Amino acid sequence: MTKQTGKSSSDVARRVTVRDIAAEIGVHFTTVAEALRDSPRVKEATKKKVRAAAEQMGYRSDPMLSALSAYRTRSSKPTFQGTLVWINGFGERDFFSKGRGFYTDCFAGARRRCQELGYRLEPFWMSEPGMSAPRASQILDSRKTSGVIVGPMPHGVDELDLFWEKFCSVRIGYSLRSSELTTIISDQFGNARMLFDRFKDAGYRRIGFACPQALDDRTNNHWSGSYLASQQHYPQMEQLHPFIDRNNDKSEFLSWMEAEKPDALICGGGRRYSDCLEAAGYRIPEQLSIACLHADSYDEDLAGIMQNGEIVGTASVDHLVAIIHRFKVGLETHPKVVTVSGKWKDGTTFKSS
Repeated sequence: MTKQTGKSSSDVARRVTVRDIAAEIGVHFTTVAEALRDSPRVKEATKKKVRAAAEQMGYRSDPMLSALSAYRTRSSKPTFQGTLVWINGFGERDFFSKGRGFYTDCFAGARRRCQELGYRLEPFWMSEPGMSAPRASQILDSRKTSGVIVGPMPHGVDELDLFWEKFCSVRIGYSLRSSELTTIISDQFGNARMLFDRFKDAGYRRIGFACPQALDDRTNNHWSGSYLASQQHYPQMEQLHPFIDRNNDKSEFLSWMEAEKPDALICGGGRRYSDCLEAAGYRIPEQLSIACLHADSYDEDLAGIMQNGEIVGTASVDHLVAIIHRFKVGLETHPKVVTVSGKWKDGTTFKSS
């Protein structure tokens, strides 16, 4: 008796290939391959024709072939693949290319990764006089933009009504709450937990939290949420109320310090609270240790978390290019969130014992 080891070839549906699509619509198979990854070398009308045929024929990309293609891309000098746009919503045209910190690190990482993959990264300044979201959409569409990265936005900017259905897009951070895009972020929840554990391991028992509300909101409240979750492992008498700074009032913060009496402080807002405490006579770190949730500049003495902005920027390009290869244009039905772990940075504001 013959043992059956699997389905016969007639029982298995044959995978639709780019050559099948090419034969169906009468173009070369390389044109189909280029169109499916949104290459600027293919006319827009041809791309639409290829995508429609691929959808109708049930085409699905082969993950093994995609992996081989990615390997070949990494192993050879990249040819020009297209232009990716970095949306800058700040008031300065060169905001992301100068200065220091997490935002500029993100841009630097994205630009470097684009160069490695054969893309050009072009900043697009939304504060250009006369610029609007519809106008920006028209400009980007006319330039045959391959993909859009929405950089971190300034506080108060929560919406950007681009014609998302025209573009492959990702965003960095939670700035645009109404846009269903794949989101690349530093692991804000995990980073706050890392600081809490660092203080706990150093022997601190009354670990406080202070952060401007607008800044915590920009993390989707992951910072404060992580802090509250971490406290649940402490006795009730050692659990402090977090200081969510709604009014930017130093006297309110100092009153909170007097009431809660922390011996260590996790904070957002850079040197905002350490400067306030030193001016009020607190000795740091002898009397109080402080660690910042976004201590991203190496030359500052604040201890805390480096958010690895360059890796966040690199990841934003990698995920955008993957979206382009899947020709997933427009907003997503099930958007993903990709997190990048931060790392501890020593500083003079932290005393280990």
